[in-house]
This record gives sequence, C-alpha cells and structure tokens, in this order.
Amino acid sequence: MAMARITATAACFALALGLAGTASTAASAKLVAQQETGVTNTLTAQQLMQSVANYGVWMSHPTFGWVWQPHDVEPWWQPFSVGEWIVTQDGSPYWRSAYPFGWATEHYGSWTYDQRRGWLWVPGREWSAAPVSWRATDGIVGWAPRLATTEKTQSSECPQPTFAWMFVATERVFNTTNFEVAEQELMSRDMHGTWGKWAHTQDGVLAARVPAPRNVTLLDVTNCLANTDATQVFGAAAKARGISTQGSSINFVNSRTLMGSGRAVRGQLPVYGPSIIGDMPATSDTLTFVPAESVQPLTPVTRIPPSVVAATPVAPVAPVQPVQPVMAAPVALPVLAATPATPVPAATAYAYQQSLLNQYQAQSTDAMRRMHANDATTPPHVGFDPAKTNDCHQREAAEAQREADRQRQLLAARQQDNAARAAKTPADKKPASSGQ
Repeated sequence: MAMARITATAACFALALGLAGTASTAASAKLVAQQETGVTNTLTAQQLMQSVANYGVWMSHPTFGWVWQPHDVEPWWQPFSVGEWIVTQDGSPYWRSAYPFGWATEHYGSWTYDQRRGWLWVPGREWSAAPVSWRATDGIVGWAPRLATTEKTQSSECPQPTFAWMFVATERVFNTTNFEVAEQELMSRDMHGTWGKWAHTQDGVLAARVPAPRNVTLLDVTNCLANTDATQVFGAAAKARGISTQGSSINFVNSRTLMGSGRAVRGQLPVYGPSIIGDMPATSDTLTFVPAESVQPLTPVTRIPPSVVAATPVAPVAPVQPVQPVMAAPVALPVLAATPATPVPAATAYAYQQSLLNQYQAQSTDAMRRMHANDATTPPHVGFDPAKTNDCHQREAAEAQREADRQRQLLAARQQDNAARAAKTPADKKPASSGQ
C-alpha cells in the first residue's frame, strides 16, 4: 500500500498540528493523566540524579553543572538509539527506551556533546513523551536529542550536529527492541565496558537506521519540525504499516518496576514519569550518593596508533546468554535481575575495545558501500537527481571519515582519562588481573 504523502514544508506541519507538542503541552498532558489515574508520585531533583547513579557517572560540567553519562558506552553510542516509538491515544509519539535508566535520561532534561566524553545528559525537571527534534520528508523521518543550552531552551529549531540524527524509512519507525536483553547486556559489562555483542542490534531502531554517513545528504532535503508532536508523520507511518493511528493511552505508574517490559497491557501503556520537585544541586555541592568527576576542558587528543594496541590477541568477554524476546502479556512483567561481570584489567579491556571499534567501522564502511551500490535502483530520497550521485557519494564518504575520526578520538580520550584515574587509585582498590 502506498504511504500517505507527507507534507513538504515545516509550515504545513505547523498548520496541521496547530503547533502542539511543546514541552509545556506534554507536561500538562502528563499532569492531567496523573490526576485521572490517581498517581501523584514525586521525586526530588537529587533523587532523580541518584536513581541513575548505578548506571553511569556524574561529572561537573563548566557550562551545564552536573551531567551524567552511562558507564563506558561505545564511541558510536547516542541517546534515543535503543528503544522504539509508540503511537499513543491521541496519535502523538512516545519514546519507549530499552535502557533501565531511559525513563529518566530520555524523558527529562536534555543532552550535550563533549569532544572528550561524548554524549552527556543534563538533568531537568520537566517530563516529555518525546524530548527530541524531528526532521522529515517523503518516506524519511529522523530525530535527534533535545540539546541543552544555557537558557534551557533550544537555540534554534534543529541545532543538532550531523552525527546526532537517527534517520529511518518512515514505515520502519515502529521497529522494536527487546527491553530485558538490553538491560542484561548493560549490567553485564565490566568496569571498563567491554561492550558485549548486544542482542538488540538485530532489531529495533539500530537495525532500521539509514547508514549514518547519509545524514549529510538527508539534512539537506528534510524539513525541521521544530517542537511539533509529529502526529502527521506518525499517522502516515502507522497507515503504511496497517497500525491504528490511535494507540494506547499512557498510564502513569508509581515505580519503574511497574513498567514491566514497557509494552501496552489491555490498551494501557505503563509509564513511570514522577513529578520532579526542588532545584538541581549546584556543582559546588557534594553529591552524597556517588563520587563525581569533572569534565576536562576540550583539548586536542592525539590519536592512539594501532601499534599501541596489545599485539597478542585478546580473548573477548563471554557474551551474555540470550534472553527470549518478551511477548505481550496480560500483566506487567518484572524486570530481570542482572549480575555485573567480573572486572578485567584496563589494558585488556581497552585493547579489546580498540578491536571492536575497528570491527564496527569496517562494518559501517561496508554498509555505506552497499547503500551507494543500491542508489542506482533505489534513490536516497524522493526527488533525488541522479546527476548528483557522485557528489552525494563523495560528501558521504567524507562524512564517514569525520565520523570514524571522532570515534577514535573519543576512545583515545577515554583511554587517557582512565589511565590517569588508575594512576591515582590505591593498589588495593585496583582490579586483580589474575585469571583473566
């Protein structure tokens, strides 16, 4: 069935949607929903920060105060990449994160990007069903995390850098991810993050994503949707997939465990979105629940040459046993417990990480080549001019190189930072290397 045609200008979206879907509208809808369900759960700002402390590290940022990052994420990691989009009762999108911390970091606050650290979460008190910016054109939809600014608002409608965007074919925007598998994988990483092969890479957003180098092309042809709720885009996508444009209603629950698998149950979508009260602690305040680090000023990072990586092959960390996909159930499913893996020596972990980054970049290069080979029969987007194919491919190849350099820079900076941290750690607190 042919997909309904998406309007070609952002102005048409604004008219069709009545400029709905701003953060304040989402917050108002949340308050009404809480009143209807009788759930008035609240957390202090510090409790919100504490709730994600076990999953990452808090740092003092010179511009945004306290910021947070998941433990040792991959250099190619970005927020809003592991999860799924769900159509809610009024047709608007809701992001169902597959991370155990996603209820907080991908629904409150905003994000910033640091050249040494990568993506960092800036906590906030306002809840949003979809705190992202949107871009779209016929057959293509993309989103990027809402960026933090000193004024706590977007500096422009779509200020995100090229690499921040996740583009998918519109009919694939509803691909899913296994919630329990993602949590098991996250918690089974050792202290250095050896990035076990994630089971969710075979489904969900990551598998549906247009290869990242194409972002440089799609940013030129997609239209920024500002803060609209993208109802029309989702309506077109839902019709193309035979999905109702009126989805499940959000049912706010009073604990994260009651979200279960995050799936709708009898037309109700369990969502944990407590009201956040109080101000965020100042960076001059000491966080009582977890030691924090300081984000270093941006400085040029020397790329680590391949010769630095250990010459002897490193045995990969044993992958987590696969978990069966969770099916829709009449009751909410409990969150599976996960046992953290045994730490491995830093040198072993980082040599393995370097190897995995090389593999990832080789796979990304292959994906880009396949994409370019398919362009002759499947144009990159509606209205593409075949005469611009060579120029398009050259720009995307250059973007791929920039992406690869950025990822290597992040890993090199992480190696340097952790080496400096290890030098300050007492010997009796360092992980033992015996038996590894």
